[in-house]
Amino acid sequence: MTDHSMSCHLIKHNLYEVFLSICEDKRIAKTIPAMEEKKGKEFIRDQMSRMANNTAFVNKMKYEPHEAGDVLVITGVGDAFPFIRVHDLLNAMQPEFPDVPILVFYPGNYDGRDVQLFNRLKKNPYYRAFNVI
Repeated sequence: MTDHSMSCHLIKHNLYEVFLSICEDKRIAKTIPAMEEKKGKEFIRDQMSRMANNTAFVNKMKYEPHEAGDVLVITGVGDAFPFIRVHDLLNAMQPEFPDVPILVFYPGNYDGRDVQLFNRLKKNPYYRAFNVI
């Protein structure tokens, strides 16, 4: 008799928590509210998008060694918007996690070709995605 069971190791990353960690590392988390009040939301969004870019997110999430059964679980996609876009992040993650499945809890629509955050924003193609449910 063959044992077909497979164990998996879930590695969870909440994108909003990763974003806050990046801000803490840069020692700017406490200054953001005052800066937003003084310079405006557009300024903050532009600054944060440059500082908390795909590379910064991937660097926070990467680990070694990858083991058989590892699964990355990504949550907080809506909370981290507009600072990070999941389709761009997944593309940036591919070189670091080529052997690790990535499961994204996505608050929006996937129609087999495009992802659409909150079912309202502009659709973005992501051909590697598929619905789990």
